[in-house]
Amino acid sequence: MTFSLSQARGAGKHPSLISRRKFLGNIGLLSAGLLLLPGCKRIETLAQNQPQTYVVEMKDLFYDPLGLTINRGDTVIWVEPPELIQSRHTATAYHPDFDKKLRIPEDAPAWSSGFPEEVGDSWGHTFETVGLHDYFCIPHETDGMVGRILVEEVSGPGTQPLNVGISPAGQSIMPFVEELQGPVGEVFNFQGRINAATFPWREDERTEALQRWETLLAESDTYFPQFFERLSESDIQQVQDQIAAFGEVMTSTDSVFVALDAANDLKGFLESLVYTV
Repeated sequence: MTFSLSQARGAGKHPSLISRRKFLGNIGLLSAGLLLLPGCKRIETLAQNQPQTYVVEMKDLFYDPLGLTINRGDTVIWVEPPELIQSRHTATAYHPDFDKKLRIPEDAPAWSSGFPEEVGDSWGHTFETVGLHDYFCIPHETDGMVGRILVEEVSGPGTQPLNVGISPAGQSIMPFVEELQGPVGEVFNFQGRINAATFPWREDERTEALQRWETLLAESDTYFPQFFERLSESDIQQVQDQIAAFGEVMTSTDSVFVALDAANDLKGFLESLVYTV
């Protein structure tokens, strides 16, 4: 699938890596490796009986979102947004087939998007094996371009400390299990669903994009139980207002770029809030 728009914009840096490092430092996780805290709840992924699709945008030099918590049978699609990248990227599992330490379940296939033929092409993978699936960008792993997919339960070689097979830069960026299972994971999953809602519009399918947004909006009260527990009433109202504002843009604009800008604003707002409250 190829992005059909001719316009392009400058690439941006990850909006919240500095705040994320500060957040993790405050709770003592920067040197903790992978820990599963007693009583830490796994977030409930959406529509448990229906396979879901999430979209991860490969930007310079990070994945948006950094991690997801999904069910077996769910699909993740990676796409290079032409308006936001300056160099080519891959989504590649940590696996000996790609000259890396194994950090996906032993019985999972070695998966990789490879380099897209054209900027804007997408590649998807349906996850059928439970456990942690760590992945990286072939040319940019040493720059910290890494990501993580948690499929139902914390198991497999991905539970090894982050210094096993991951570059120092990647270790500082890779989401911890605690993040994926808590409020941060709820925000990441919502970001992945926002990307999935806007994704058809990149291929001139605005009607499908609006249908996906309507489905997402109808389920919105199930997304943030742990996140909202940490927020004040005014913060919750602000989140709801931001989501409503994005929906208004989605339904009123004819410009995919305006919609994508609004999506990035909403994703950035949620991520900055989850790391500061």
